[in-house]
Amino acid sequence: MNRSQHYLQNAYASLEQGEVEKAGEFLWGSMAQAIKAVATFRGLNLRSHDQIRAYASELSRAIGDTALRDAFRDANSLHQNFYESGLTREIVLEYGERIRHSVGRLLSLIPREALEA
Repeated sequence: MNRSQHYLQNAYASLEQGEVEKAGEFLWGSMAQAIKAVATFRGLNLRSHDQIRAYASELSRAIGDTALRDAFRDANSLHQNFYESGLTREIVLEYGERIRHSVGRLLSLIPREALEA
């Protein structure tokens, strides 16, 4: 299993344990790792938050998927929430579903053999 999927599972386990901020940070990690996986598959090495954000925006435009851009925005909000708190469990669940869908979409851009390597 790749790191993005592992973080996604950890996010929902954290929610079940009532750890909303921790779940949000795992969702952020899942999204970031999925974006980095696509970039790596395409020969790019993203090393910073800004590079991940820029590539997410570029990728969203390139594949015509505005939901990806929106899910990345949600993930950023969850990342900020880890440090500042305040988002409810319901909001984290709502964002989490959009992120989960986008992570699946991102990982579908990489051949299965490459993901398992």
